[in-house]
Amino acid sequence: MKIFILDQHQIVIDGLISLLHKRRNYQIIGYSTNINEAILWLSRNEVDLIITEITFNNDDAIDLIKTIKKHHDSVKILILTGDNRIKKVAELFKLGINGFLEKHNETKSLIEAIQCISKGESYMGEDLKNRIIQNFSNENKTGYKNLGDVLDSITNRELEVIQLICDGYNSKEISSKLFISFNTVETHRKRIFQKLQIKNSIGLIKFAIKHDLIE
Repeated sequence: MKIFILDQHQIVIDGLISLLHKRRNYQIIGYSTNINEAILWLSRNEVDLIITEITFNNDDAIDLIKTIKKHHDSVKILILTGDNRIKKVAELFKLGINGFLEKHNETKSLIEAIQCISKGESYMGEDLKNRIIQNFSNENKTGYKNLGDVLDSITNRELEVIQLICDGYNSKEISSKLFISFNTVETHRKRIFQKLQIKNSIGLIKFAIKHDLIE
């Protein structure tokens, strides 16, 4: 996978290069601390993945993402940032980013994010995912109208399973936590995904974003 890194701090770029250089499947083919330079570079070179910050001082990273998606739609985008405002995350996924990871995460999370994106999947860091799910749960407690019909069809047990799925537990672990069989968990999972018309936990996050659950 050919990777381009964009961050306003050279020390961050150097750190990422050092980490990813050890991985045989990843090739760092370019980097920049300046958005305009990055756009120019992208117009002349092919890349599979861009790892970028979104908190540049005098530039609009949102415009960068729009430009990338307009002229290089096949390019994947992973946001690696310290800006973890939920509303900002929602906006970025709507623009078409493929992953979002906060900088305080461990190296293994970065590798996991790149692997997921390379498979065509979306990725969101666990800490952020849990905060969004908590926001989702809080909105439910206040009777958020947009989800009324859907949530009426979800049982209390299914809500428990939803929470555990979004917390990162697999079916075997959920089975142990809820004292139910593995097959029962799988049945709940299937019904939940059918009711919400989603395929995975990222789909649940996108469902919450789509229905304006995030402030």
